[in-house]
Amino acid sequence: MSGNAGKGRKPGSRNRITAETLALIEDGKSPVAFALEIMKDESKALDLRLNAARIAAPYLHSKPQSEGRRVAFDLPEHFASPEALSQIHANVLRSVAEGDLSLDEGKQISIILENQRRIIETTDLVTRLAKLESVQSR
Repeated sequence: MSGNAGKGRKPGSRNRITAETLALIEDGKSPVAFALEIMKDESKALDLRLNAARIAAPYLHSKPQSEGRRVAFDLPEHFASPEALSQIHANVLRSVAEGDLSLDEGKQISIILENQRRIIETTDLVTRLAKLESVQSR
């Protein structure tokens, strides 16, 4: 046998803080509400309260997101046409292929371009519909 055989926790057993936390669970209370209650209870041991805060934190606070890299690129003077958007999209694809933009950056720019395309399409449809309605009402 090795030097420390039989010492320590048995496999599958909980550490002390987890065991104490689980022992305090009451029926009918959400885990987050329960963890917050333990965290606020100053009569509990500090390590138990810190463990409760660690459990509740992901449900109450989102992880900070990195701001990301700023990307600059040229736009044609009149980019509100399908042809211009097609050219811009091709340039973005080329930049991704050449490694100037990451795949994720290219994807985010493509989403913006797709939204611009939808705006152009919707504006065009509204104009066409207005013309049809004016012709029909005569």
